[in-house]
Amino acid sequence: MDIPTIQPPKLQPGDTIAIVAPASTVEHRQGLDRGIAALERMGFHARFEERIFDSSRYLAGNDEARAEELMCAFEDSSVQAVLALRGGYGCSRLIPRLLERRLRLRPKVFMGFSDITTLHIFFRRRFGWITIHGPMAASLGSISADQERHLFSLWTDPGYRPVLQFDQLETWVPGSAEGIIAGGCLSIVAASIGTPYEIKTEGKILFIEDQGEPPYRLDRMLTHLQLAGKLQNVAGVLLGSFLDCEPTQGNYAAADTLRDILASLNVPVIAGFPAGHGSENWAFPLGAKVRINADARSIEFLDSAVK
Repeated sequence: MDIPTIQPPKLQPGDTIAIVAPASTVEHRQGLDRGIAALERMGFHARFEERIFDSSRYLAGNDEARAEELMCAFEDSSVQAVLALRGGYGCSRLIPRLLERRLRLRPKVFMGFSDITTLHIFFRRRFGWITIHGPMAASLGSISADQERHLFSLWTDPGYRPVLQFDQLETWVPGSAEGIIAGGCLSIVAASIGTPYEIKTEGKILFIEDQGEPPYRLDRMLTHLQLAGKLQNVAGVLLGSFLDCEPTQGNYAAADTLRDILASLNVPVIAGFPAGHGSENWAFPLGAKVRINADARSIEFLDSAVK
């Protein structure tokens, strides 16, 4: 049984957003500078420590420093939101080092995607938090004006419950379904199986996306989820972008592999939602209740991201 859902407090212009690096670092600061400019354009202050530029192989510094930085950002009463610098790899290494007593009573707006999926699932399983799947500090500066307005509303308006429709959405399996939306990057979702923060999917709208995974690996991860009992009782499926996942040879596409497995679930399936590693990354609240209508090709959010 799910623990109660907790929405973070809404943001207001002038609030401070802490940028943290729980996974990998960035090689160049231009993207971060553009992201900070976007935050300031929306009326927020950005704060970060130079530590986020530390590099230890493929990580933004050692595990202890990254975990401490994350916990301190949630503990700091002068910080109202926490934004990941980028994904890459490393969040799973933080799980044993995150002290729940330092986090549980401090829900804040928290946003990221890709490897940050680990933290989204962990925060949901442990605390019931609604968190936001969306652009990170290093990519925020490249989103469109429409996405920026949408994101500002998600962060600041407890009455904002959008109905999202896009021309590129495809109906793979008709019908409609309601449920809490859960998921994120497929490879990270699959990697949660067998861990203390293993994703819960029963009755949920499962969202998945990924990058650079050829069809046979998509097949392997979805089959793993199926064998682990994670697909049999989902209420519906929403597919995001699958960037650079096409095969290098053969007369089939990544979508063929995804459709073969997901269509057999006999639940509504919508593909082509512009979220994830693609050129568009529309933010949305994980842990919120949604209604997907595959016939109308729409996603209606029944809960707001903030209170």
